[in-house]
This record gives sequence, C-alpha cells and structure tokens, in this order.
Amino acid sequence: MNPKNSPNPSGTSGAGPSESASEALSDTKEKITQTARETATKVKGAASATALRAKEEAGRFVAEKKETTANRIGSYSSAFHDTARSLEEKDPNIAWFTHQTADRLQSVADYVRNRDFSQLRQDAENLARRHPATFFGGMFLAGLVVGNIVKASQRKLDENHEYTGDDYRSEWGQSGGGTAMQPDLTDVERSSAGI
Repeated sequence: MNPKNSPNPSGTSGAGPSESASEALSDTKEKITQTARETATKVKGAASATALRAKEEAGRFVAEKKETTANRIGSYSSAFHDTARSLEEKDPNIAWFTHQTADRLQSVADYVRNRDFSQLRQDAENLARRHPATFFGGMFLAGLVVGNIVKASQRKLDENHEYTGDDYRSEWGQSGGGTAMQPDLTDVERSSAGI
C-alpha cells in the first residue's frame, strides 16, 4: 500500500492539524472582534453618560450664576429706587431719572432671570452685530464698574485686615520664622528682595 493513497485512519477527510488550527484562529478572531465591539459600545455609553452629566452640571451652574446675577442687578435697582426717594424732595428731576434707571435695571434683572443661557448668548451676539459700538462701549463701562467694585472690595478687605504687608513682614522677621523658611539665597538676591 502506498502511504499517500492509504485511507485516513482518523476518519477526517483531508482535515489536518493546519485546518483545525485555522478554525481555532478564526474562532479566536471572532471572539476578539466581538469583545472589541462590546467594549467600544460600553466606552461610548460611558462617554455619553459622562458628557450628559457634565452638561447637566454645567446647566445647573449657569442657572445658579444667572439667578445670582439677576438678584444682584435687582438689588442695584432697589438701591437706585432708595436713592431716588431720598432725592425726591431736593431735586424731583434727578429723582425721576434715577427711578427710570432703577426701572430699567429691574427690567434687565427680569430679562436675565427669565431667559435661558443660550437665548442670552444669542441676544448678546445679535446686539454686538447690530450695534458694535454700543455693545463694546457697554462692555467697557461694565468693565469699569466691575473694576471699581473689585477695587473698593479690596480696600474694604485691607481696612479690615489686621496686618498690612510691612507689618506682616516685620512681625514674621521678629518671630525668627522668616529666616528658617527662606531658601538659600545669594547676597544679591537677598538685597533685591529686601531681606
């Protein structure tokens, strides 16, 4: 009998070790592909959920800040009305203009309170396109007002604070703690820093 023509004792016709390895490789490839698809789906789902949570949190934050801003503008309106009432006896014309300003501020507060953030942004963009000089002039004035408020707040903090810069430095130096915390400096660095 010729070994090449002899019947296959295993009973498989032509299926040798290479074909079973090929089938196993194909099965493994399918399993890996399926696992990769499942993992990709899970990652996409987690990313979508995270993005949704971040969007909701940002929405809550914006709504909170919007309400705070509206309340602050409303309090400025109340302050203008109080000032106008005190001016009514002295100068009714200025009091009338002050009441008008207070009413406009209250309208702005209501507008901010009743609009969502995307509407506010869109309205600001439209205003900037239609009246750029007015928009940027208003932004400039708002910057001046905010700057003055911050400056006044800083002065108030400085008045209430027990130590100013020089007092703090001299007391720090007297306690002996100042030299222990300082890094090794050259004489030039010490003299330029005033130490």
